[in-house]
Amino acid sequence: MPKLDLSYQAILKTLGTHRMNQRSDSRALLAWFLDNYYRLDPIAVYDCICDAENDRGIDGIYVNEQLGQIDVFQSRIVTKDTKTQGDKKLREFAGSLAQFNSVDSVNSLIATCKNPELQQLLEGQEIAKRIQEGYTVRGIYVTNAERDQNAIDYLATAPLIKQLFDAGELERFYVPLDKTAPIASEMRFDLSVPYMKYDIRSDVEMVVAPLSATELVTMEGITSGELFAYDVRQRLSRQTKVNKDIETSINTPAEHKLFPAFHNGLTVLCEKLNIDGTKLTIAGYAVVNGCQSLSGLYENRAAITPDLRILTKLLKVSPDSELARKIADHTNNQNGISNRDLQSNNPVQVRLQSEIHRKFPNQIFYRIKRGEHQRDWPSDRVIENEIAAKILLAFDLKEPWACHQAYRLFEELHSAIFARPDVNADRVVVEYEIYTNLLQKLNKMENALFGNYGLTPFLALYLVREALERDEAGKRFCESPTTFTEQSNGVARIRRCVDRFNTTLVQILDTEVTRRNKNGFFDFKRELKSEKSIYDLRKEVIGSYQVIIANKYAPTFSELWDQSAEPEKLVLEPSN
Repeated sequence: MPKLDLSYQAILKTLGTHRMNQRSDSRALLAWFLDNYYRLDPIAVYDCICDAENDRGIDGIYVNEQLGQIDVFQSRIVTKDTKTQGDKKLREFAGSLAQFNSVDSVNSLIATCKNPELQQLLEGQEIAKRIQEGYTVRGIYVTNAERDQNAIDYLATAPLIKQLFDAGELERFYVPLDKTAPIASEMRFDLSVPYMKYDIRSDVEMVVAPLSATELVTMEGITSGELFAYDVRQRLSRQTKVNKDIETSINTPAEHKLFPAFHNGLTVLCEKLNIDGTKLTIAGYAVVNGCQSLSGLYENRAAITPDLRILTKLLKVSPDSELARKIADHTNNQNGISNRDLQSNNPVQVRLQSEIHRKFPNQIFYRIKRGEHQRDWPSDRVIENEIAAKILLAFDLKEPWACHQAYRLFEELHSAIFARPDVNADRVVVEYEIYTNLLQKLNKMENALFGNYGLTPFLALYLVREALERDEAGKRFCESPTTFTEQSNGVARIRRCVDRFNTTLVQILDTEVTRRNKNGFFDFKRELKSEKSIYDLRKEVIGSYQVIIANKYAPTFSELWDQSAEPEKLVLEPSN
């Protein structure tokens, strides 16, 4: 992985669109940090930052409702690459954090500060109320400088400053986006047919032409999928109606001349676009719409005749630009595209995929778009982000009753589910482990209909989370799975603990379902979609769990974790 260059001139380029008028470079550094390290969506990043002057030493505030934390930020960008981070600014920051010592001090800050943006941030996030409720205030300092010994010594005496993200820490935790580059090589097409050239604006050219299918199928990256890296989805099953219709048309020569009338065609973005007589040359290209058509043509290329042409829209615009992302979204919006497809190029999803593939190389694969690596990723090692969304919704956000509302996962709930600093590779993989283990145990329930119902695994995940939080080690595990996975044989130890822990919870759940069935009709299909009903069920199951633990009929998570430290050679393999 290339080293992150945090020198002043380099970091200014890295900040990209986070640098803007009326925002200082230090605030831009904080925006970039919240984007890349806290994994917030653009709106949340903007909402967290106080860009105005007279901010009383407070550059930003982020409230983590799941963990009951209020993170207060200060950021500083240094222009001299030899300058280090000492203790002076940290001491000033600690003084600023004292304004969050109590409800009264926060209310005083709101009443006396001359920065309306800071007032809005404090009031809008209900900081005083949250402190009264027991939220923990954590100071987070962000800088591109390296800490010196003075800073190290001071931090040991400054408990309110939870973390200093200096150059070393920023490098350590940085996860670049593994985005496939556009196809660099040149590609030439015959243009001895009527076509249209239109200069949309000074920096965007468009050519629309019926290009030869014989030439189109020779484009690089079709079989590997690299050509479609910027599309919102990749090749789907050949059994879908759309793909069957495409295949039928390709294998019907009489329809070849009519192909442009039957199909929507392709949209190709390219960095180079040049017309010379009857030759069209492109380079740095990617297909952002038309994966199904082009893949179908490639798989049936033996049936292609010279009459078969595809209406192709080519735009001279970098496939990696913001405009390109809008084009990909809007062109695909006109077809059968899901919200999941449209979120597949969201940096939140791409970054999470990059991190999982780096931390669990060739062991776990995270699929963010339909059809992605369908041929070369082993199906038993793939985590679909749609399943991950439901798991996170049930375990982290504690809303199992909403898991059947698939249309919300990648729309209104997407940010709440994924765009949080604590959603990282370890969290997704560990919670998926808990989920797959639960599937095995639910499948063996005495109440088989209930155990195999689609919402039951997410109810069980929620109950596991509630039970874990009754134990000190379990609570730490829920807050930060990484602190457990990074221990020796961490993931294997987690599996052993989870297996026994889940056994206890599923047995209690099975007993409770049996009791409810004996007392009358337990309409679980309705009740598992009801927030109130699930709360009632939780009360019974967790109550029984606490009795079992108090009487030592089953081990706590802390006891299981300690027992799992026994020396044993274990390897990371997905649960069957």
